Amino acid sequence: MTITEQYAAWLASAMRTAKLDIDSQRGGGRMALAKAVGVSPSTVARWLDAKSTPSPEYFEPIADAVGVEVGVMLVESGIISAESLPQTGRSDVRSGLTPAQAADELGYTDPVERAQFMRDLATRNRRHLRSAAEPDGDEGGAVAQ
Repeated sequence: MTITEQYAAWLASAMRTAKLDIDSQRGGGRMALAKAVGVSPSTVARWLDAKSTPSPEYFEPIADAVGVEVGVMLVESGIISAESLPQTGRSDVRSGLTPAQAADELGYTDPVERAQFMRDLATRNRRHLRSAAEPDGDEGGAVAQ
């Protein structure tokens, strides 16, 4: 299986998990992903049909749109090996609730709104991780005593 075929299989599975309908004629999943990522629906079709893989500038928006971390997407889709990812100091504590499950719990059924919700959630998570990685200090503000 080529990397393009492996990526196409991963993307189809990830979109289904994220409840982005790609199986029915008018399901809207391809359009929702295209809108969330900023590409044309025909580009998404080429990715799903294993005719091309996305350029690196689309990795993060795609991962956000389907509710996975970029590293997970890159490894599971065959773009890179797990060994090539740096180890981070992230906590192993997890809520056990995936972004797709959170969208379900909150009642997001419209594919565009659902993709936007998961993208926003991933963006907030990245901001949180960046702020947690910043060195502690009092620069820029007063600390309550």
